Amino acid sequence: MSDTVVSRLTPPGTGAIATVEVRGPRAWELARQLFTPAGKPLPESPELNRFWFGTLGRDEVVLAARGFAVEVHCHGGHRVVRWVVDQFLANGCVEERNPRSKSEGFALLQRAPTLRTASILLDQMNGAFANEVRRILVLLEADPASAEEPLRRLACLGDTVGRHLVEPWKVVVAGPPNVGKSSLVNALAGYQRAVVSEVAGTTRDAVTVQTAFDGWPVELIDTAGLRDAEGLEAEGIERAEQEVTRANLVLWVMDGTAPEMIRASETIPLARLLTVINKSDAVIGWGPDPRAGDAWGLLLVSALTGQGVGSVADEIVRRLVPNPPFPSAAVPYLPHLLDQVNSALQSASQGNWDAAKQHLRAAPALDAHAV
Repeated sequence: MSDTVVSRLTPPGTGAIATVEVRGPRAWELARQLFTPAGKPLPESPELNRFWFGTLGRDEVVLAARGFAVEVHCHGGHRVVRWVVDQFLANGCVEERNPRSKSEGFALLQRAPTLRTASILLDQMNGAFANEVRRILVLLEADPASAEEPLRRLACLGDTVGRHLVEPWKVVVAGPPNVGKSSLVNALAGYQRAVVSEVAGTTRDAVTVQTAFDGWPVELIDTAGLRDAEGLEAEGIERAEQEVTRANLVLWVMDGTAPEMIRASETIPLARLLTVINKSDAVIGWGPDPRAGDAWGLLLVSALTGQGVGSVADEIVRRLVPNPPFPSAAVPYLPHLLDQVNSALQSASQGNWDAAKQHLRAAPALDAHAV
């Protein structure tokens, strides 16, 4: 059975334009064989995100290179599309009958909240994950010990990035009342979302804001000020404490103008804690120098003037995604894929190479033809 697949990506029926995808190790070779560009010849290796105008047979088409696949954009008539598919079938491809729009990966792609996460998902659907699995399987055959590090890297990317390609990281903004949590949420989001008031206890419930930092989806959660209270405010504080326990990162806010600043509870792990001093524009004589926050392991910010807000956003990204994937990198993008990678890593760390190979062979369920 051929490991290069041809399929129609656009829905069945007649349209102005249709897209046919060829995916697999011979995709570019076949494109160079069947496609005649209007200008210079196609390069020997695909140039990603490039488009070429030319002909396939006698039909004018546009060819695009997409990672481990090529796309042919042609006239959308049924006969034309069928003819394009048949040209690749006649040259050794097999046809994928099940539309990928029904696959888990394509469903995730439709829900991707940012261009960055959509690009990562598209890379995986075009074979990035499956091809990395294939490379690691080769290492397990030739030099098993050398496969452990790429497995570890793959597992790390799955845990930090793969889990959040659709679902955002949860960043809870917490701290005592009246330190400017809501103002900081508004400043980070770039618009007025949370109600701001000088009256302590104004925020009674968790207020969520969907945003993105450097292309990574983040849900900011503004919470009630943590203090002893009764009644409705106490319910809001209890909910705030629950949000803190579920957060990927807790942004603990303190008031730089207060005579005594209340630090975060020791129950919050340091790995999930980022402490900022708000109202830095009004700080007078705080610490050795109002500009020395970084030396103390803190970030100084003014939600009112915007000073330091960019630095807070940058630090949030650094803490959530310490090692972002490079372009076209493999990322386990579904829970069951990450489970298999983690199981393979565990087996490899114990020297059980055969078990590691079995787990990896079970991993690329959506891209089995590529392994």
